[in-house]
Amino acid sequence: MLISDSKRPHGVEAKKGDLILSVDALEVCYGKVIAASGVALTVHRGEIVALLGPNGAGKTSVLKAIAGLISPSQGVVEFYDGQLRHRVEGLPTHLLARLGIAVVPALDVVLPRMTVEENLEVGGLFLMNRAALRLALAAILDRFPALAERRTQYAGSLSGGEQRQLAIARALLSEPRLMLLDEPSIGLAPKALDEIFALLKRVNVEASIDILMVEQNVRKALDIADRAYVMRVGGMDFHGPSAEVARSDKLALAYLGS
Repeated sequence: MLISDSKRPHGVEAKKGDLILSVDALEVCYGKVIAASGVALTVHRGEIVALLGPNGAGKTSVLKAIAGLISPSQGVVEFYDGQLRHRVEGLPTHLLARLGIAVVPALDVVLPRMTVEENLEVGGLFLMNRAALRLALAAILDRFPALAERRTQYAGSLSGGEQRQLAIARALLSEPRLMLLDEPSIGLAPKALDEIFALLKRVNVEASIDILMVEQNVRKALDIADRAYVMRVGGMDFHGPSAEVARSDKLALAYLGS
């Protein structure tokens, strides 16, 4: 086990612009089928980074490999905590959580037969004693008034936008430094969509949590992201600052073909 107790290792405090995640030569396979290969990307302190590309490009496979949901067939994933560097490829998500990496999947984001409050408690179980968890829970509910109003309600009865808020709030209770999100916009109505992307920006700016997200809504992703990587089918196509990616002819070609 990489971490033997509930305490997280702490390095020297990272500064804005410092490297926090590095992925190099990542390959993801399902049996003999290669979903993605040669993938390289970085996330720096203070950033939101979007991973874009057409359906079937391998975006979610790459994120799942980084998030410990599947094991890459090769490649290196490194997480930086100040001057401490951790090789994390192949580690399960509960160990990533102890290091400071939270994962919010695209589907099945809540435990539907548990209440809102019980769902939130799950987020801090590995890191906090009960007293600390209660304090952290109160602080989270202050930041998410819609969830506070529904704290005794079953999570499965919430709207899609509320469930997504709950998943993000639960991830925040693990006190992450980096959040990995898969398709945060999936299944959301336009109003809920705007609220979730505004929430992600606040999480990044106000809570100083860096974000790597896979997203199919290109415009929304580029609106809040600092940088973006665009995948072609099976590998990386190009990357750059979000404003440059948004203006690039390569973006349309990646989705529509030449």
